[in-house]
Amino acid sequence: MIAGIDVGKVCHVAVIDGRKIVYVGTLEDCDIDFEFAGIDAPLSFPKEGYFRECERKLHKMGIRLLPPKFVERIARKGMEIADRLRRKGVTVYEVYPFATRVLLNIAPRANKKKLEERTKILKDLKRFVDVRDFEDHNVIDAIISALTVRLYLEGWGEIVDGEDGSILIPKPQFRLVQ
Repeated sequence: MIAGIDVGKVCHVAVIDGRKIVYVGTLEDCDIDFEFAGIDAPLSFPKEGYFRECERKLHKMGIRLLPPKFVERIARKGMEIADRLRRKGVTVYEVYPFATRVLLNIAPRANKKKLEERTKILKDLKRFVDVRDFEDHNVIDAIISALTVRLYLEGWGEIVDGEDGSILIPKPQFRLVQ
């Protein structure tokens, strides 16, 4: 099974098995074992400047994001979660749900914080996961994080890396085949 974790004050987690969502809730309350996890938070900081090399590569692909230093608290919490999971034997990846939305055309222009636009995201997400109507955008990010890892394990993802970090994304050509 694969977990997607949205890091914040409350860490939301979605655990999927294929297309099926088997758990949605907080990481603290999750008692389901999973082998892989996609964490929606920077898991490293740039060696210099604002952006890591992997983030500069995403910029060149047209994917916008905030520098890790702007979300330092979330990044540090994500790093702690990643360390804890790795000690349990979980394979951990940094993911960025917005990049997945852009690359898979999952309502890439929709504002996830607006109910009407969140509905568009969920509608498009149903092409990949058996998802019901979740109101919390953090839960939706957790589901997309798990989906990103699933696609990678199925051969439809790639790691955008650099000397100071890496981010797992769907292969851009995947949207042409589905």
